[in-house]
Amino acid sequence: MTATTSEALPLWRRVGMALLLAALPGVAVGELVVGEAQRKHVPTRPQWQAAADAARAATKPGDVVIVAPRWAEQHGRMAMASYGAPRIDITAAPGSTAELDAAFDVHVAARADLETATRVLELAIRGKDDPLVKGWTLENEQRFGDVALRIFANPHPQKLIRDLVDEVDTTAIVSRVGPSGVDRCRWEEGGTPRMPALFGGPIMPPRHFLCAPFDPGWSWVAPTVITDLDYVPRRCIFMHPHESNVTTIELPPKKIGKRVVAYLGLHVYQERDLGRAPVLARITVGGNVVATTTHPDGAGWQRFEGSTESMQGTDQPVKLEVWVERGLSQFRTACLAAQIRE
Repeated sequence: MTATTSEALPLWRRVGMALLLAALPGVAVGELVVGEAQRKHVPTRPQWQAAADAARAATKPGDVVIVAPRWAEQHGRMAMASYGAPRIDITAAPGSTAELDAAFDVHVAARADLETATRVLELAIRGKDDPLVKGWTLENEQRFGDVALRIFANPHPQKLIRDLVDEVDTTAIVSRVGPSGVDRCRWEEGGTPRMPALFGGPIMPPRHFLCAPFDPGWSWVAPTVITDLDYVPRRCIFMHPHESNVTTIELPPKKIGKRVVAYLGLHVYQERDLGRAPVLARITVGGNVVATTTHPDGAGWQRFEGSTESMQGTDQPVKLEVWVERGLSQFRTACLAAQIRE
């Protein structure tokens, strides 16, 4: 008579299988307990709303509201906007409720850094702080269940004179400069924001410059928001260099401070393979080169800066230039943010 399959197994295997089967109910119960414990520490909608209401009450003109960690920012934005309530006109008088609703605009949500903020109100969960407030003074902290409202003071705020991303408009001259000469880019407006194909890069805004070869999906210059190598949104000027040309933006003379602080980045899908040619950038103020950088793949949101102290207080033109090493421009859609500061 042939033995059954279970009888044919060695004793140690039969014992092991029996123990595993016996453990399954305990594992299931354990998962339920852990899941319930995790659920109890997930911030609720009323907790986010209470923290946001407290932030509104504590906000002063010039304050910045942020969320930590960054991946939870959408919850803070929804709470600050009263969960879908109509956005109030931000042109209202300083200090009004309308002004507070501007706390989460694109300048904040896709910020380059927090160095020009004097005070930050942070909606935080899981005990996390934004790394950019490290070393700041904690003025106050309130808890609303699993959401904390922390108020930080910047011990050394920098004064913002000009945000050059805001100045890319009809007063700017945008060109492609190469061996064959200078090709001026044309200003276009009134178009429909263009969402590229999956992994294709940032959205082209309705108002933009279009450069030769005049492909609206590839050769435009304008402020936009990219996702950097750490999957953080960054507001910057999309300046796609083309072949052996240098993409150039010339801004008319305006007030100059003590220095230029700039950042250069690429959309994450165009940098994360870590195998393409470096991107270079140069900033010229009043005819003098004041800041340069080389951005290799893997550098992420890369900071560079330069002194303009000798020109402080004067009105000077600014030139922004981006190009690619060896002219290999495929998937090199660089994005540049720059500010004039005291």
